[in-house]
This record gives sequence, C-alpha cells and structure tokens, in this order.
Amino acid sequence: MNPLYIGATLRDCGKTSVSLGLMQLLQARGINPGYCKPVGQHYVRYHDKNIDEDGVLMHQVFNLQDEPYFLSPIAIERDFTRKFIQNPNVKPLEEEILRCHQELLKKHPMVIVEGTGHAGVGSCFGLSNARVAQLLGAKVVIVTSGGIGRPIDEIAMSLALFRDFNVDVLGVILNKILPEKYDMVKDTVDKGLRLLGTRLVGAIPFDRHLTTFTVGQLAEEFNYQIICGADSLNNIIEDTVVAAMEPQNVLQHIHDNSIIIIPGDRVDNILVSILVLSRGQPSGGIILTGGFEPHPMIEPLLKSSRIPVLLSQEDTFTVSARMKDLGFKIRSYDTEKVARLHDLVDKYVDCGFILNAVQQ
Repeated sequence: MNPLYIGATLRDCGKTSVSLGLMQLLQARGINPGYCKPVGQHYVRYHDKNIDEDGVLMHQVFNLQDEPYFLSPIAIERDFTRKFIQNPNVKPLEEEILRCHQELLKKHPMVIVEGTGHAGVGSCFGLSNARVAQLLGAKVVIVTSGGIGRPIDEIAMSLALFRDFNVDVLGVILNKILPEKYDMVKDTVDKGLRLLGTRLVGAIPFDRHLTTFTVGQLAEEFNYQIICGADSLNNIIEDTVVAAMEPQNVLQHIHDNSIIIIPGDRVDNILVSILVLSRGQPSGGIILTGGFEPHPMIEPLLKSSRIPVLLSQEDTFTVSARMKDLGFKIRSYDTEKVARLHDLVDKYVDCGFILNAVQQ
C-alpha cells in the first residue's frame, strides 16, 4: 500500500485531526497503520529525543510500539535552517526519512504521513512537503479550512508545487465549515476544485466542542500561578470575558464556562465573578492580572467557591490579547475529542475512495 500524505494549505487547518480520525477508521477496518511526521517544527523532549508533538500524540493515543524517533526523524531545532544553508546537503536527511519509513513498514502495512504547513514549507532546507511526498512515493490529501475563495486559491498554489514534483493528489478535505453554510460551501468548493483538476473528498463541519480547552491548559501553556481551585482545573472554557468595566456592566457578559480576566486589584469584579460562576455547579475560571494577589478579605471566598483562580504577572491587555484565536493541540487524554474526530471523519470523509486509491 502507498503511504498517505496529509498535507495542508496553512497551519492549523486540521491535519492532525484528520490523521487521528483516519488512523482510528483504518484500525476499525482491520488495518494496522503506522504514523510519521518526517519534518517537525514543534518538538518536545520525549524518550530522550526531540520528537514532534504530533508524533508524541499519535504514539500515546494509539499506544504505538514503534521507537518514537521513527515517527519524527527530523526535528527543526534552533539554527537548523541557517546551518543547512551554509552547508546544503539534503541527502543525509532524505536517507534518514527513508530509513525510518522502512522501519515503520516492518510493523505496519501502510503509513499515514503528516506534513508541516503548506506544500512549500521546508523548501529552505530541501524538504518541502512536496519533496517529502515524492521521496516516499506517497499519495496526497490536502486539508484546508472554511470559506470558498480563499481555500480554492490556496489549494491552487499547493497543487502547483505537488504537481511540479509529480505527486498524485487524491483530493481535498475542506474542514471547519460553518454549519449554517455547509451545503452551499460544500457544493461551491467541489465545483471550484474540479476546475482546478482535483476533487473534494471530504467536507467536515465546524465543531465547537473541538475548540474548547481547560483552565489547566491555560495555566500550563502560559505558566500562570494557581492561586486556588486546583481540583477544578479540568473546567472547560468556551468564552472569554475581560472584566475591566464597572461591575454592573461585567455581570451581563459572564456565562457558564467563561474564563474571566480581571485586574487583580478590582475586588468588586472579582466578587461579581465568584457570584456568577459559582451558581449551581461551579464552572469556568478566573485569571487575575498585574501580579496582584487576592485581597486577604476575599481569599476565603475564592477558595470556598471551588473556582480555579490563576495569577499572571502581566497586564490585562497582554493576557487578553493572548486569548484571541487561541488554540490548543489535542492531548492524548482528550478521549472525547479523539472519539469525536473518529465520528466526523467517518461521516464526512470519503474514506473508501482514499483507501482504494492508496491500495493501487
């Protein structure tokens, strides 16, 4: 079976989500797929090596027995690109990717290969997505997100590079389509892609549940101090409120599952937030800014509310600006999200067509 290369037009289009869904569906069909992200830009230390975080995710979610390094052979470490340009020799890198791929094929009949960014990412060191797909003899599915004009334009650019490397692009998965525009967007993009000589092989609606995150993830990501409520760090966040206005105006903006950003010396708004978030089952969380710890008079109230409260040394504007378009990678413990991706890919992607294509 040919490798299946999951590419994208931009970062955060949903390559990893689609890969997670496809891995589950292939396993359900009795196939034991392997996984590799040959070129990784965002790595963590895992099993004493620098491994791309998506490789770590797949290794943990599917309990893969492969050496983690085989899932992530090339980690783009600091100064990697500069050093390559000063001494350009891509052959050892290509040989290492091929070696790891062959190791994976010893245990798996096929490998899902996840790209990095758009088709041209990696060109500066000779390993663009298009070149890696060509190197592995992979067939490609391109993931893009939302809209009509922009994704079609971006697909056109990606197609040009893949075709320049003689790579077979099976089609496109359009991800994160607004449900209220689903039918119109799907039909229009399908026709637009056919004008480019390719086809739509999947159209996945936007699922708000997949974009949620927890208070604990915020604390971990930005190194916020946990003042209280450590037992509730798994509270889901669906909305952000900046409580820098008068209390009576703040009140109308707070809902369940809100994260409320408050200058740490605004006792009035802290009290209002406690009152609203602790109604019924306590939900959401609070971030105090400016490095101002809670006033001793209200600290007992915060602790008894069971609401998680975080402390940032930074100002309110800086903390709130971070929340715009904030997204978190799915973690191995996000079992509900992983299961949801299985259902979405199963329902909205033509997996039969893709599987038949890689078997030819």
